[in-house]
Amino acid sequence: MNSLRNLPLPTLKTFEAAARHQSFTKAAAELALTDSAVSHQIRRLEEALGCSLFEKSGRSVVLSDAGRIFAKVVSAAMQDIIGAALRLSDAGQVQGRLDIACPPMFANTWLAKNIHEFCRDHPAIECHIRLVENQRVHELSDIDVGVSFGAGGWADRWSTLLAHVNITPVCSPVLFDSIGGSLSHPSDLHRVTLLHWDDGSEWRRWFFEAGAPGADQEARHLYCSDLGMAIDLAVHGTGVALVSDTLSGGDFRRGILIKPFPFSIDAFGGWHVVCNTASMHRAGARLFLRWLLTAFGRDIALETLP
Repeated sequence: MNSLRNLPLPTLKTFEAAARHQSFTKAAAELALTDSAVSHQIRRLEEALGCSLFEKSGRSVVLSDAGRIFAKVVSAAMQDIIGAALRLSDAGQVQGRLDIACPPMFANTWLAKNIHEFCRDHPAIECHIRLVENQRVHELSDIDVGVSFGAGGWADRWSTLLAHVNITPVCSPVLFDSIGGSLSHPSDLHRVTLLHWDDGSEWRRWFFEAGAPGADQEARHLYCSDLGMAIDLAVHGTGVALVSDTLSGGDFRRGILIKPFPFSIDAFGGWHVVCNTASMHRAGARLFLRWLLTAFGRDIALETLP
């Protein structure tokens, strides 16, 4: 097993060439090796695998059944390596300015922690990040790429979903302990301040689906224009906010926010990436889109985009 883990890439490259040509001699000529060097590498590979990869056929060689299976896998892997190398080479040559817009919440909790990866891989691209109100992101005409929370489908813009959002009440451990550690029923929330970053619609929906419609009317309320501020208020013990794991997962892992209720609901929208149509043809914007979509586990072929 250890010998398999340490297989050198040149040996696999030699096998791929020999399998493709069905000839050690032609593989040797392609790789600028001697016939005996190719034969030696193949023999070492067969010993490591514990099976024969080639069979003699007259004065030539042909792949064995095991060899055909292995050749298909190795060939595909080699193509992936070559393709990745070419993409990285092309990416390193892309340069210029890239204008990115997003609300403070996304910038502070996700982008600031991850964009160094994009900048490292694309040092010639100069990123300019603009913080704007969430509802204005898709209205801007002088940006290349934006990230916005909402329903998507904005007119005259290409957009696609980055992440669905599932929201649940959260508060600080300090607040939870200050009210006796007893938030067992939605109606218990009348003892705390409900934090909003919208007009209160999400809390009303949460109470309704939790089986306590109208219970929000008995609570105190604090409204702010940014979800990030609502979360900060919750962290500091001001009240209870509705948030998701998408951007607040780190707060839960660090224990500065807790979930007093197991019940959650789907938010009215999700996080979307939005792009001006003209920017879709710019190499820098497409590289950023590919990086962002990959980071969120979205499998979209950018070659098919308009």
